[in-house]
Amino acid sequence: MSTGSWQRISEGDPEKTVLAVDFDSTARPEAGFRRFAPLLPPGRDLWLTSQPDAAETEVLDAEAYLGWWRELPGSAHGHVEAVLGYCVGGVFAAALADHIERQQGSRPALLLFDPEPVDSLSLYRDFKKAVDAMSLLSEEERGSRIAEALTVCEMTRDDFRSGALAIVKLYEGAAGLAFDRLGLDEETAGDLMGMFRSYVSYLNGAQALDPAAGWAKALALTSATSSPGAPLALRERSFPLGTGELLNNQDVADAVHGILKERSA
Repeated sequence: MSTGSWQRISEGDPEKTVLAVDFDSTARPEAGFRRFAPLLPPGRDLWLTSQPDAAETEVLDAEAYLGWWRELPGSAHGHVEAVLGYCVGGVFAAALADHIERQQGSRPALLLFDPEPVDSLSLYRDFKKAVDAMSLLSEEERGSRIAEALTVCEMTRDDFRSGALAIVKLYEGAAGLAFDRLGLDEETAGDLMGMFRSYVSYLNGAQALDPAAGWAKALALTSATSSPGAPLALRERSFPLGTGELLNNQDVADAVHGILKERSA
C-alpha cells in the first residue's frame, strides 16, 4: 500500500507505527528497510519514504522533502513509536521526529543506522561509485570524469546546489555514453538517469539541514567501522558487520525490537 509519500512495507497495529527514511532503490548493493522489515517480529505498522517525482527532473530543497513526508499515513497520526533513518536518511529522520513530537505531544524514538551528514564530498563519493561501475567506459574515460567531479566538488564547497547540478551533468554525459554502448532503450536509460538525479536531489535536501540537536537524542546503530555521524548520537551500539549488511541482520533487528519494546513497556 502507498499513500504517495509513504509505502507500507509491513502491516501491523496502526497504534504502533514506525517510519523509515531512506533512498529506496533496488539498484543499490546495500540492504534497505524492505529487507529489514521481515526480520522484525510482526505487530508494528512499518512505512518507508517514497521520493517526490519532481526530484527526477529538478534539484529540490529540504522543505520540499519534509513537506512531502509530513503527509503521514492517516493511521499514523498520534501513534508514531519510532522514526528510523539509514545513512543520509538519518538527517531527514531527525527533522521528522521533531515535527511528530510537536504534533502528537510525545517524541518518537529516533534510531539511526550508520548516520552520515552530507557535504560536497558526498557528491563526489557517490558519483565515483556510479562511474566506477560503468564497465563499458574505458579506464581513461572513467578516470577523467571522476577527476573532473572531484574538482567540481572542491570548488563548490560553499554552494552545494551548484555542485549538485554540475555532478548531474557529468553523470548524464558518462551514463549516456555507457548506455549507448550497452544498447539500452530510451525508456530504461531515462529511468536510470532519473534515479541518479533523484538521489542527488535527496543529498541536496539533506545538506541544508543541521541534524545535531536531533541526533543528540538518538541511538546510533552502526557497522564495524562506525560512521561519521555516530559521535553526535546520544548512544552508539556497534555490530561486527559491513554497512551494506546492517539492515539485513537478525541481531540488529532484535536490538531494534528490544529498544521499542522497552519504550512501550
